[in-house]
Amino acid sequence: MVHYNKVNDVDIEHFESVVGKEFVSANPAIRASYLAKSVMGLESSMGDVIIRPRYTEEVRKILIWCDTRKIPVSPISAGLSGGFGCPLIKPGGVVLDLSRMNRIIKIDEDSRYAIIEPGVTAGELWAYMEKYHPSFCPPIADGAPPAATVMGDAIDRGFNLCTSSMGPQGDIFLGGEVCVPTGDIIRLGSWALNGTEPFYKWGLGPELFSLFMGSQGAMGVFTKGVVKIFPHPKFKTVKAWAMDNPYDMQNLTLELGKQEFGVAHNTVMVQGGNWPLVMTRWPKDKVPNDYEFYKKLGISKWWMNWECWAQTQEELDTVTKTIDKFAEEFKKKKICKNPDAIKEWKLHPKQIQSRLRKPNKIAIPYSYWEAGFLFITYYTPWNECADFAVEYNKILKKYDFPEVMWIASIERCRQAICMPIVCFDSSKPEDFVRVQDMNRETFELCLDRGWINYRPDPFIHAPMTYSMAGTYLKYLRKVKEMFDPNYILHPGRLMLP
Repeated sequence: MVHYNKVNDVDIEHFESVVGKEFVSANPAIRASYLAKSVMGLESSMGDVIIRPRYTEEVRKILIWCDTRKIPVSPISAGLSGGFGCPLIKPGGVVLDLSRMNRIIKIDEDSRYAIIEPGVTAGELWAYMEKYHPSFCPPIADGAPPAATVMGDAIDRGFNLCTSSMGPQGDIFLGGEVCVPTGDIIRLGSWALNGTEPFYKWGLGPELFSLFMGSQGAMGVFTKGVVKIFPHPKFKTVKAWAMDNPYDMQNLTLELGKQEFGVAHNTVMVQGGNWPLVMTRWPKDKVPNDYEFYKKLGISKWWMNWECWAQTQEELDTVTKTIDKFAEEFKKKKICKNPDAIKEWKLHPKQIQSRLRKPNKIAIPYSYWEAGFLFITYYTPWNECADFAVEYNKILKKYDFPEVMWIASIERCRQAICMPIVCFDSSKPEDFVRVQDMNRETFELCLDRGWINYRPDPFIHAPMTYSMAGTYLKYLRKVKEMFDPNYILHPGRLMLP
């Protein structure tokens, strides 16, 4: 059992001496405002004090002080990607708000990387690249609002605007600088060698960077990060095909995903879903919740979009024609469940233009349906994402939630990222119980199938996962204790301690 101390006046005086009085707040209203951003989880506690450092050395001094005093620390950048950046332990301790650390330090067009601080938002980096490096684009999260941070998504191993082609955000990460409670500042990848550029993430032998990935700040505080940037071609479009079941969506997309060179690499974001995705983007009392209404609008029960990028119009035409050819040929195969329902969904130019605009805000409107929404996200093999959709939706229906399912390709259909979007009324306490009952039942199903929750709930997903991975947890704790021997960094989703 770990025991923590509550922040007192002496601590606050010290924090003010480190970052300045104006960047330290114990105001209850300010502290409460940090609880309101979560879209990935429901549980959090209010911090005792908010600290907003500007420099790595300030972060280091705060961590050393808190480690000595046994005060818990929860680092966040924007607080939008995970929600559990808010403290889960009591007393809440320090909420370390890194949003002032927002410098874009370097863009290297030849080695194709950017060095940024944790507070740099998707909107800021996109605008900067458009102005000063228009031939390249940064790996911003697709669907997240412009206020989300690039580092938050990278550390969380999320997905970005070219994930289907290049892999999850964790693969886009080349290294960084991490401050740990022992007072050490660790540079990762080739950057660990003093004076070397951060061009190579595997570094000097066994690489440490992966120990920090996915930890949500439970191992250390990232103060700088290195992410890949990519060529930004001018020739783009979106192709869409409709079907009436998730298996045809899965299998058609997989066949195209296997055509890697010259086709799938050009489909930078491949994502689809079902008709309730449309329904739950509007206020509940404004639209019907039966499919017949949407059918008349030309919306299919299931669909898949391919966002295509190319260097020339000829190359783009080849990719789009290949997608159409594979779809027509797929309809003739025995694995196709309903060929009559497979049709091209001809998008309006404004729909295509909206989809190509970055950063976009497609994740935001789900809160219109009811007062709240929650993303519960899983990785599955691509050829099991249809099973996931069918089985998960049965349980959503059982608990009277709309059967909202969003599925995207990771690295040319090697994996799927499956995101049920749970729309519920956050003004009703009983709805929180209903969400977690559903969450527990679905996770039992997913564990049986070996499907991995990549943003675990610390009260459901993490305990149940580690109960099946005891040896892994044993060594994960040893790693934690190496960087954070007094367990002051918040447990995130890792159930540590």
